[in-house]
Amino acid sequence: MDPATAAVMVLLMCSPGDAPVCKPVNTASSQVFASLSECRSSLAKELADATSGRMVGRCQVVDPIVTGSLPAGYTTVVVARGGKAARYVVPHKEE
Repeated sequence: MDPATAAVMVLLMCSPGDAPVCKPVNTASSQVFASLSECRSSLAKELADATSGRMVGRCQVVDPIVTGSLPAGYTTVVVARGGKAARYVVPHKEE
């Protein structure tokens, strides 16, 4: 797993008809996945459970630093040198 990569899943429920209208599916908590492949695997399961065929979904890679959506077990550290700062995503063990 690349520690700087995270993915989010977007699910939409679409109405039937010639001009379908799609709205986001309300989930209890938005899921952030550690990798795109993990997200796609979960997406396949979600769509398989939606037997009506009116649900569509997509996985998208996001920058976990910008979105603040780090996978479990990772944290952000800031390294400052000479007036410049850089952010890094690093593994973090919960104690």
